[in-house]
Amino acid sequence: MTPKLVYFLLALGGLLTVAVLGVIGAFALASGGTSAALAPAAGLCAGIALFPALAFSWLYWQAQRRDRGLAQVGALLESYGEVSAATMAERLGRPEDEAEELMALSIREGYARGRIDPKTRTFRKSEGP
Repeated sequence: MTPKLVYFLLALGGLLTVAVLGVIGAFALASGGTSAALAPAAGLCAGIALFPALAFSWLYWQAQRRDRGLAQVGALLESYGEVSAATMAERLGRPEDEAEELMALSIREGYARGRIDPKTRTFRKSEGP
């Protein structure tokens, strides 16, 4: 299970918990009587549960952005076939070392098939499936 999927599931579970506690609090308040005492507790728990849900939502969003960026770098590498880190740095608007790291991550994550020659810092696309 990837971290991105774990973040998604935890965020979804947290937001559902907030929704359920909010509904319980609203019904408790509307019914009045002794069950109305549950409303503040449910509201407090919903508020507390909201913070981790938002944190995991943010982590999921960051992982999604990372994957989209690596997919774009991989698509560029695949389209060029052979490209130097300097050219990719210029194309991405990043320093050359950072561009080489992004190229390597893109290959490692499976968005591009090939290898980087450490001497020339050039990506060469692998032939085949």
